[in-house]
Amino acid sequence: MKKLIFDVDGTILDSMHIWVEPQSKLFAKYGFNLANLSKEEKAKIEALSVDDMCQYIADEIATDMTFDEVMQYFDDIVYTGYKDLLLPKPGNLEILKKLKDLGFSMSIASSTPYKYLEMALKRLGIYDYFDFFATPELLHMKKSDPAYWQYSIMKHGARPEDCVLFDDALYALEAAKKEEIMTVGLKDFPWNKKEWAHIEEVADMTLEKISDMDVNKFI
Repeated sequence: MKKLIFDVDGTILDSMHIWVEPQSKLFAKYGFNLANLSKEEKAKIEALSVDDMCQYIADEIATDMTFDEVMQYFDDIVYTGYKDLLLPKPGNLEILKKLKDLGFSMSIASSTPYKYLEMALKRLGIYDYFDFFATPELLHMKKSDPAYWQYSIMKHGARPEDCVLFDDALYALEAAKKEEIMTVGLKDFPWNKKEWAHIEEVADMTLEKISDMDVNKFI
């Protein structure tokens, strides 16, 4: 059986808006537009941990705000979302339960802080499906770093080619592919529409959502 590695935001959860909308609002206040960022600029921001993202915004965008003020701005919105509101994409709870019941080893690879993921996945009853979590603040690495993916491979006790990443972010799929991990690109429009053609080129396969997967391809 393949070892399955899942992103969370935009992959398991329908949650990208909880980050993108407040980020866009803050950027717009200072004359910046997320939609106009290049693929490289977007990937750079997406790969940052939340702490690093807030530091970047305080240093480069909202220069009249302190790091703590930027952190508080996001935490006020994000905490409630993960604790009480965010939902999985259609069919994801059912497919994840099926994979767990079949005996697949599964893990999380996310740029979102563990404290948020823990709240949401426990609320949805799927936290215990995953053997371990890889997040920037736990590993002290960005999701774009080769060592980040090598950690997941090592924790699964597998060869790279026996691991499969399910992710909606182009930069993450590219980084995992470089470490010889099999990649499945997930559609999360409108958030990754701009990168979708590139995702189709990079990923080994693409899906509308996790629940569309053919389980037999990963046994």
